[in-house]
Amino acid sequence: GADLRGAALEDTSMDGAILKDTIASGAYFGQSLLDVQTVENADFTDAQIPVKTLPLLCEREDIVKGTNPITGVDTRDSLMCP
Repeated sequence: GADLRGAALEDTSMDGAILKDTIASGAYFGQSLLDVQTVENADFTDAQIPVKTLPLLCEREDIVKGTNPITGVDTRDSLMCP
């Protein structure tokens, strides 16, 4: 997975991106985060995600899958999904 810690991706097209095993701690995302192919095992600790986007992201099936292999953080927990 990619190391996107602190990256500013809020104006980036994420269409079809594969964020499996990514470390995105403290990164900034826009609504296009919903267009990624997968976020399985990604760590989004302290990432900035639009308020209206986060609930939709938490509904994705790949959110419930896995733990980041490097940080040991569960994807769902890192997004603070209910």
